[in-house]
Amino acid sequence: MKRLITLFFAAIMFSACQQQAHVEVLATTSVMADAARQILPEEIQVVALMQSNIDPHSYKPVESDVAKLNSATIVLHNGLHLEGKMTDILEKVGLSKPVYAMSSALKQNDLIEVGPNVHDPHIWFDLNLWARCVEGLGGFLALQYPDHRVDIIANTESYAAELRAAHADFAAALMDIPDSNRAIVTAHDAFSYFGRAFAIEVKGLQGVSTAAEFGVNDMRSTAEFIIDRELTTVFTETSVNSKSIEALKEAVEQKGGEVKLGEPLFSDALGEQGTPEATLIGAFKYNTTQILNSLK
Repeated sequence: MKRLITLFFAAIMFSACQQQAHVEVLATTSVMADAARQILPEEIQVVALMQSNIDPHSYKPVESDVAKLNSATIVLHNGLHLEGKMTDILEKVGLSKPVYAMSSALKQNDLIEVGPNVHDPHIWFDLNLWARCVEGLGGFLALQYPDHRVDIIANTESYAAELRAAHADFAAALMDIPDSNRAIVTAHDAFSYFGRAFAIEVKGLQGVSTAAEFGVNDMRSTAEFIIDRELTTVFTETSVNSKSIEALKEAVEQKGGEVKLGEPLFSDALGEQGTPEATLIGAFKYNTTQILNSLK
């Protein structure tokens, strides 16, 4: 019995140590973590709090997440209330350690306003805009890790150039698509910056947050938009339940239209580690391939 009790308490202590294990750079989402990994030397550990396919709008931090936030040296987040249920925790953590918001590199007129003092947080699929965020992050990290400053600055410049090149490549590919054909429908409104950057009309069934409800009027107006624009494809998203888009497909069919479900797009989260889509550029190229095919 004593042996069992000893083993029991040892297991508890081991679990507690695991929860409190030190994290060097903790990023809220896979998108933020990817940016940091592209910039920092490999020996500096970067961990994403939310794993792939997790919706950051509705994510509720658990006790182990709070432990990670407390143990991290630096915390990175998107800002603009993307991590809506973590705002208070991030503010408290920021009192005792560096906490950096990627969106802090942008100006007011860069942002898409969706309400009084409320802005769309999905800034990363305008790669030119994200390149500026990356440059801001690089400056911040160079100050935090002065011993690695030269490498961080070089990596930042290189990665920002890659982002801008990927942006330019898709813009060139779009030249063959008439303006009248440039429209897409997605599960929630995560692609407005993307749409603005490439002159594509984007309609999301839900608002900028997946926590927002959609009603009968939203379903009807979106179905009419699909029929009016003669769209052939609607897109689900990897981090959003597909039921709403499946219902939208049925609504289109009930109105005499026809539309198919496209491959799920990466929106609020990137792909699984070890896949090309685990990086933002990889996810962007995957998305734009699907979107381009749907517009032809």
